[in-house]
Amino acid sequence: MRFGGSLSGIAFGIVQGLRTPSVQVLLALTLALIGCATIAYRLLEGWRWVDALYFSVVTIATVGYGDLAPKTDGGKLFTVCYIMIGIGLFVSFASALSRQIIENAGKQ
Repeated sequence: MRFGGSLSGIAFGIVQGLRTPSVQVLLALTLALIGCATIAYRLLEGWRWVDALYFSVVTIATVGYGDLAPKTDGGKLFTVCYIMIGIGLFVSFASALSRQIIENAGKQ
């Protein structure tokens, strides 16, 4: 298999990776954390649901566009904790899924 594989091989790797119990657990934890953060930002900052979800995803993925930022002390303190926990969890999920994609992409 050449480096990178085919698109169908990568898609196969993603599907197989998402069937792996460890990847499923990390995905569930990541989604649960994003959901909790969305609720927290809604309550702490008074943001619309879509803005709270958007900020939760942008923050955990380390994109940080800068168009939204917490204004309250509670929101800022929550964000510090969310970043410390969330980035590690998100990277663990992405790493586990990537590992499965690489392992399974050539098996198709």
